[in-house]
Amino acid sequence: MIIAIWIITAVLLALWSFAGWAMHALLVSGTQWIGDLKPLLDRIPHAAVVEQWIPGWIDALKLALDAMQGLFAWLGGAAPVLVWVVWGLGTGVLLLLALILTMVVALIRKNSPPQQPSAA
Repeated sequence: MIIAIWIITAVLLALWSFAGWAMHALLVSGTQWIGDLKPLLDRIPHAAVVEQWIPGWIDALKLALDAMQGLFAWLGGAAPVLVWVVWGLGTGVLLLLALILTMVVALIRKNSPPQQPSAA
């Protein structure tokens, strides 16, 4: 059980590290790529059908792109520090959780009576 806890923790740490790397790459790449997405919104297939079900969704997407562009421009200079801090906090939480689970399993094993071998 302890091995499973640490294998799952290692996999989660790898995914968390990949997400941190991807976020860093996204934040330092600039904001011009977000502006390049706006013309693509006009070419979404079946947009009129979706517009009937969710009125104003394209305008909401354009507003979200503008907000994201402003946020990325604001965070661009602080990206390396911000990503390291968030990655470090997340890594600490994952390792602490794995340590707590390991201790729980060890205490349960210690307090459980030994199993008798079957006489079959």
